[in-house]
Amino acid sequence: MRINIKGLRATGFHGVREFERRDGQEFVVDVTLKRPTPWADALPATVNYSEIADTVIDVIQGPPFDLIETLGQEIAGRLLRERPSVHMVKVAVHKPNAPLKVEFGDVVCRVKRRRRDCPATGFVLSLGSNLVDPDKHRDLDENLRLALHALAATPGIDLTACSSVYRTTPVEVGSERQPDFHNLVVMGLTTLEPHELLRQTASVEQRLGRTRPYPHAPRVIDIDIVKFGDAVIHDDELTIPHPRASQRGFVLTPWIEIAPHAKLPEGSLTELVPKLGPETVEKIAPIW
Repeated sequence: MRINIKGLRATGFHGVREFERRDGQEFVVDVTLKRPTPWADALPATVNYSEIADTVIDVIQGPPFDLIETLGQEIAGRLLRERPSVHMVKVAVHKPNAPLKVEFGDVVCRVKRRRRDCPATGFVLSLGSNLVDPDKHRDLDENLRLALHALAATPGIDLTACSSVYRTTPVEVGSERQPDFHNLVVMGLTTLEPHELLRQTASVEQRLGRTRPYPHAPRVIDIDIVKFGDAVIHDDELTIPHPRASQRGFVLTPWIEIAPHAKLPEGSLTELVPKLGPETVEKIAPIW
């Protein structure tokens, strides 16, 4: 599908003339984005038009360029980097007050760039919540929804599919009694490197109020990177694919709902799910 945003206006200081750099002038930008159809009737399932507009205005008002051709390329590049689900970007930069010595209507530069100019990588995240904050009037599903909104609003991250919510019994908590979790799995595209994606997911957890008083404590939100393209990483910060994903029903069952042909090093999801232990994983409803 295509999204058109026309007539974004701001003052910039682009041009080769001294007075253009000193006094500035109005630039007008039209943007066309080609991207998949939204997977749900919810903002995290698409691009936020307000954020697209903010990016365009930020570039117009940012460091000056001699050429509007360069300005158009910078806008298109920023949009591809920040919104990895976008397949193609067209940008038209209008300079209606260009310093020409003849009468004219407009000066326009048109730029077209495709995703191959800025590759994106697919990822899989597992989200869970089993701790509510009554003072903030949020339930477990609201914790998950807020996390999805925060992830989708992060430049360089777009969400492309989301499972239903599943109620699951806590695992790896020893003898401690904890409330059941609400879990889901989300897939997406990113232009970030794996460790930067990890920092962004940790930032979302922190902003939503997660604390870590002791290992495996109840949590407002937990976000794990399950898979990042075909990457295999094992260092002090990050292990990809997630080392215990193949043993977790709260990961495999939601994931197979949205990607039945997905695989882990241990095997395909259809092979792994029947081998799961007694962990209870109960489908509740779609998150939206």
